[in-house]
Amino acid sequence: MPKKDYYEILGVSKDAKEAEIKKAYRRLAKQYHPDIYKGDKKEAEEKFKEISEAYEVLIDKDKRAKYDQIGERVVDETFGPGGFDWTHFTHYRDVEDIFGSAIFETFFGSAASPGFSSRGGIFDTLFGAREGIEKPVRGADVRLQLDITLEESARGVEKKIEVPMARVCKACGGTGSRSGKSEACPSCKGAGQVRTVQTRGGARIMQTAVCPQCHGTGRAAVDLCSVCGGRGRVLKRTKIALKIKKGVPTGYEIKIPKAGRPSESMIGGEPGDLHVVINVLPHRIFERRKDDLFMTVSVSFVQAALGGEETVTTIEGKQVKVTIPAETQTHTKFRLQGLGMPRFGGGKGNLFIEAIVQTPRNLTEKQKELLREAFGGV
Repeated sequence: MPKKDYYEILGVSKDAKEAEIKKAYRRLAKQYHPDIYKGDKKEAEEKFKEISEAYEVLIDKDKRAKYDQIGERVVDETFGPGGFDWTHFTHYRDVEDIFGSAIFETFFGSAASPGFSSRGGIFDTLFGAREGIEKPVRGADVRLQLDITLEESARGVEKKIEVPMARVCKACGGTGSRSGKSEACPSCKGAGQVRTVQTRGGARIMQTAVCPQCHGTGRAAVDLCSVCGGRGRVLKRTKIALKIKKGVPTGYEIKIPKAGRPSESMIGGEPGDLHVVINVLPHRIFERRKDDLFMTVSVSFVQAALGGEETVTTIEGKQVKVTIPAETQTHTKFRLQGLGMPRFGGGKGNLFIEAIVQTPRNLTEKQKELLREAFGGV
């Protein structure tokens, strides 16, 4: 009987399948997590380490076959004279798969866990800091300016834009391989990381780093896809329909989740977001100030003096008559209520019309004389 019966530690039979081993490890890991375990916390940490050692051996086909063949000697051959420590654990990605992201945070990310680091959770404490290990990285956000006219802002509009978005490579089905096949990376044997051991002054120093061949994926394409370069995804220009509300001002931002840059990590990650910033172009007639519109209208000297009417066109294309009272002075403003820009909360701003009195030009001598008689002057 071996010194350590890994099957007994996990509570599985010697012919247990991979799924049974994972299930047993999941159950025991939850049971002996220090935050859950009702007994001694130190005992829980030691038990967690013990079941992880057993899992490290039994979940790996080669290590399990060697263990079945030579028994307790596998400890020295696999882990060295000092036995198993957390730097030997190569299936930390399996832990994430077993627990899932939400449970992973609950069980392994707690800063309150005795003996666990709040900076990196259980992996920094148990497995050692893994500087440089590549993880799924979210893509960068993209900001795009979209120009619209004042009329489009007033009535609301739908615009179609084209953005490059990551899509599964059809040539390889997202595998990165032309044949659709991949295998464990020969450099890291599927761990996604490589470990180096140095001896300094009698001390044994172990360092881990991202595998330079598979970039942390743990997989290697059998025959690299020439279309996507092994990434499993390609950029494709995609049309997106944007519904722009009535009354949007310059600077209004529309967020489109996951339409930004794709992740540059070889092991994936969600795309960033696309932020479309609206820019309302200047208008040749109207000036916008918040929800109000301002315009000028030319009024003849006679209209200003005697009064009359002017017809103006609103931003929505309506023809509206404006009464010009007698003796109107230049720069006099008239307010047309509710004929400005739509408000998000309902209602509209106002339209302000400024009268600019046009002084007659190129008067004849007779016209000048008549004006002098009518209004006096030199």
